[in-house]
Amino acid sequence: MPLLRLYLAGPEVFRPDAAEEGARLKQLCAAAGAEGLYPLDTRGDDIRRSCIELIGEADALVANISPFRGHHMDPGTAFEIGYAEATGKPVFLWSSDLRDLAERIPSDAAGRDGEGMLVEDFGKPENLMIVREGETVWPGPEQAIAAAVARLGHAARNRALQRSTRRAVLLAALISLAVALGAGALVDRLVGW
Repeated sequence: MPLLRLYLAGPEVFRPDAAEEGARLKQLCAAAGAEGLYPLDTRGDDIRRSCIELIGEADALVANISPFRGHHMDPGTAFEIGYAEATGKPVFLWSSDLRDLAERIPSDAAGRDGEGMLVEDFGKPENLMIVREGETVWPGPEQAIAAAVARLGHAARNRALQRSTRRAVLLAALISLAVALGAGALVDRLVGW
């Protein structure tokens, strides 16, 4: 039975131990009964295109939206989330910092940061375009992967069952046709005598 395939988006690719961290995340997927697709698994020189192709091969995206080089998430991961959503892929989020943006970004009494910009205060750990209303941001990859498998594993099993049922019906139809043609040929021989 084919495994659920999860694209593992996040800034882990920038870590000094990027390959090892990717292997760890892929192992978490395997332990949950899924296959992890890691950005470093890309093929060829065009990393962007290869990552987009991997997202296309995935059933869902699991994304690390932890703060990266500042208060917000990695911009490449934000792109991957948007691309996955635009193509209808479910997205499961996790972050090492679950505080609301209003807690995380220093602001004055009017809710403005040091540059005078309004700090988003929607009770979410990232911009509302990333964290949709009612969506859970999990505290780690284990929980996000488990949520993806719990929600989508049944659908993957159903797809596999539907494919095997279609193959069995096709095989039965071909066998029935062969038997009917063989019986017809036999009757023609017997009647022709």
